[in-house]
Amino acid sequence: MKQAWFDQLAPVWDSLPGQSETASRAATFLARVVPPGCRRLLDAGAGTGVLVEPLLRLADPPGWIIELDFAPAMLAENRRKHGCRAQVEYVCADLSLPPFPAASLDCVLVFSALPHVENQPAALSALLGLLRSGGRLAVGHLMSSRALNAMHASIGGAVAQDRLPPATELASLCASLGARILAAVENENEYTVVVEKSA
Repeated sequence: MKQAWFDQLAPVWDSLPGQSETASRAATFLARVVPPGCRRLLDAGAGTGVLVEPLLRLADPPGWIIELDFAPAMLAENRRKHGCRAQVEYVCADLSLPPFPAASLDCVLVFSALPHVENQPAALSALLGLLRSGGRLAVGHLMSSRALNAMHASIGGAVAQDRLPPATELASLCASLGARILAAVENENEYTVVVEKSA
């Protein structure tokens, strides 16, 4: 049901209110969380690809970007916009079951996607498993968890029950999975949790 909801919205997603602002503000998030020298980066729950251009414009951009989404139409729209980029790969899969080898990535981003994941602890554990030692997992939104949860409730339908835990709670969950907390920031304009895979 949720996949169908996103697929239905895919053709108009980028024209929805707030999406242009999301693209511009995402650059600030990426500059803070993407480690220098990042060779392989996974954009988990990539949607229509709001992070692709800001990632490629970083002073030290990733060598390889994997755009992963569970909604085929969202991923198709992403590919339509960015498919000419040689260093971008597209994978249709659930971020809770990422089809990649363990310890094969330098950075995993979950931007504006985690609330739509049913089993968040299992998904985070799976994503952490993809990181090499010292690799980073970053979860980001452009509003507080309280505001985001209220927005999903007001939208209703397939996303009515989608929830994001407070940043400190999410950071603690990642720590319980063996990660080292680098940042847990939350205010009305930002939600950023960054953790590092321990050796």
